[in-house]
Amino acid sequence: MAEERNLASIDVDKLESDFEADNANFVPLARAYLERKLAEQAVAVCQKGLRKNPAAKDGRLALAMAYYHAYDDRKAEKVAREVVQTQPESAAAAHRLLGELFMERNQEQEAIQELSRSFELDSRDPHTRELLKALGMPAKASGNGVPENFWLPRAAVIPRDLRQPMWKTLVQTLGLAILVAAGLVYYDHHVKVKVQVREHFKKAGTLLPRDNFADLLGAEKELDQALALKKTDEKLVVRQAFVQSLLWLDHAQADRKEKLKAALAWMEDEDLPNPERFALKGLLLTDEGKPQEADKYLEEVINRAIEKKDIFLNGFVFGSRALARLRMGRTEDAREDFNRAARFSGDSPHYQAMFADVYVREGNWFRAVKGFQDALRTNPSHHFSNLRLAYSLLQTGKNLEAVRKILDEYSNPEKVPENALSPPLQGMLYLARGEFALRQGDLNQANDFVAKSIKAYDASAEAHDLAGRLATLNKDGAKATSEFAKALSLDPYLPKLYFDRSESMFELGQKEEALTKLKEFTRHLKPTVAYHVRTGNLLMRMERLDLALAEFQQAVKVDELSPDARFHVGLAYQKMGEALGTSKEKQEEKRNLYNKAREEYENTLILPGGEKAEVYCQMGQIYLDSEDFDNAMDKLAKCALMLQQAGEPGPRIAEVYFWVAKVFKKMGGTEGEKNAKMYTAKAEALRQGKTMEQVEKEFKEAEEKEQKNRRGRRGR
Repeated sequence: MAEERNLASIDVDKLESDFEADNANFVPLARAYLERKLAEQAVAVCQKGLRKNPAAKDGRLALAMAYYHAYDDRKAEKVAREVVQTQPESAAAAHRLLGELFMERNQEQEAIQELSRSFELDSRDPHTRELLKALGMPAKASGNGVPENFWLPRAAVIPRDLRQPMWKTLVQTLGLAILVAAGLVYYDHHVKVKVQVREHFKKAGTLLPRDNFADLLGAEKELDQALALKKTDEKLVVRQAFVQSLLWLDHAQADRKEKLKAALAWMEDEDLPNPERFALKGLLLTDEGKPQEADKYLEEVINRAIEKKDIFLNGFVFGSRALARLRMGRTEDAREDFNRAARFSGDSPHYQAMFADVYVREGNWFRAVKGFQDALRTNPSHHFSNLRLAYSLLQTGKNLEAVRKILDEYSNPEKVPENALSPPLQGMLYLARGEFALRQGDLNQANDFVAKSIKAYDASAEAHDLAGRLATLNKDGAKATSEFAKALSLDPYLPKLYFDRSESMFELGQKEEALTKLKEFTRHLKPTVAYHVRTGNLLMRMERLDLALAEFQQAVKVDELSPDARFHVGLAYQKMGEALGTSKEKQEEKRNLYNKAREEYENTLILPGGEKAEVYCQMGQIYLDSEDFDNAMDKLAKCALMLQQAGEPGPRIAEVYFWVAKVFKKMGGTEGEKNAKMYTAKAEALRQGKTMEQVEKEFKEAEEKEQKNRRGRRGR
């Protein structure tokens, strides 16, 4: 009756209202639920309260008691041990809980040890005294009263009966023997299961770092088999979540998303400190269109891990934040996060490849190439890195033989079976083949490949971008508009799409619209050097040189150490000088503009990455127009040499040879005329598709033949 009156006196509705108003008020409500045998509700309020108030007084103890009353003994023991170690004010009740657990397992010595410790800490607990008495311990003097925060036991104490008939002892002995035999069978089964789980986990751990589609499917299968044997092993669950996140994000396996949601719900219920829990929550927030919320959440997680050290970090957390930042247009921050993620996973090329792919997004093809090459050192057979390396090389126009080799290998089903590539990777292969065909001037084949790319994976913004560029070349404005619109709807944070669309419109005669559309870049992305340079180039082609110069100067403000920005400022001054023509009245102004251009070119050359062939080429043209033939020849020769060393295509070198021919022609004289004709002929041969080796060989043979003929004429 006393217990009923006590229960009746507790206003649970008020406690629930207090909890709703402030989650910190969860301990009294949990106690009330336990006293009414509502253990599951007690567990729920403790978990919710502890998420926001991890240091609440008696909070962890309340959770341990809730688990205990819910008969989740494993979790109850785990939390109770944490309380004993970290919260001395709650240790007495935690020791009592552990004693009850040991007593129910018939581990009497352990039970006595825990209950004795509880009694030493607080001798007022009547239940502790009863338990010790039931275990045959001598009666102990009790303290006055009852503990202020007394926790009800799960079950009543059953006193030990030391005297019983012999027949009962024999029956108990026989029963014990049966239990021991069953225990041995169970133990043997348990050991076998443990070995099988370990083997599946080990195989998955071998496959996962390779980061290819088939390997990830294999790792997922191994983990599924392990989970069938041990469903709630947290190590298996979190590893499977990471594998399935890669299949979902990188390989378009959409059905994995629901599995990931279920895994996250389980991790949240278990209150796991594992990084996969936090990374997965960030990914799902980003997928829901909440990248800012995901970024803020993961920022708090990372700071908490660094400051409190109560949770863990790995590459998955930084990779998840990088994806959120990409959706926010923060490419530099995303790149840095992928770089951090790569440091956590040195045995896998995954995040190194993601790091390189941000350079692809920015149009920094040379750094992208280096990044993918670094990833391939970890796994030379990494499909994503190989295909993206080929794509990046195609954008530079260099090393096309290496591109051909990659594409030939991936197009050979004996070397790379078609089912080894997921839909996005199959689309990447066709995309690269389409870009290669375009480089070779085969528009029909390029159109065929881009159609196959879109069919394989319609969600590729880059494939629709290529389709838009090809439509432009075919003078199909409507299709170009449609394809670029589709590309931008898929990825409004990809700078290349804005640049290619504006170039398409410019080529189709829509020059003003091209400028207007390019400005849409700033709706989703922060203006970059590349954006200002692209805008300036369009203006320069429209002969609005003052406006072009202003854009290039804005690029310098964005990054004073950008050689591209400095170079284009010099180029604008040069074009402004050229526009003044040969009028004597304008020569002083022209000379001043050329001097400014040369100064900017010199500044470009001393910057990291600034010594490029095109800088020397433009300087050579300035010297030629100024009739400084020695300096003109020196700069153009450096330009031609750098182009040859870089493996630039013949038509690019041909342009420089035409300028060299002009220098010789301006110099005049017999030698000047002769060299002018020679370099013009070389340029024509290169423009027709011959290689430098072929051209030099032909001219060497022609010169030897001419010398032989001259010797023959002298002999006669």
